[in-house]
Amino acid sequence: MLESRKAIAPSRRKAELTGIKWRRYNFGGHGDCGPIISAPAQDDPILLSFIRCLQANLLCVWRRDVKPDCKELWIFWWGDEPNLVGVIHHELQ
Repeated sequence: MLESRKAIAPSRRKAELTGIKWRRYNFGGHGDCGPIISAPAQDDPILLSFIRCLQANLLCVWRRDVKPDCKELWIFWWGDEPNLVGVIHHELQ
């Protein structure tokens, strides 16, 4: 016997966003922009922190800011704020 399943229409899907918290980080020097480098990600404070967040299973995203060569890191969580010691580069604010 085949089991039938109803697909839920996209307009009926629900997402729980109540309680989502976030924090934005950018580079604390050079006018809030990270250093202009074309080196490995391990040398970029934003990208290094992004990699560490992924390794810590934190929901995060980095993006370029409106200023040229600027980046910012966004971290999202639900409930208690995660311990970010050792995750976020010391030059980020």
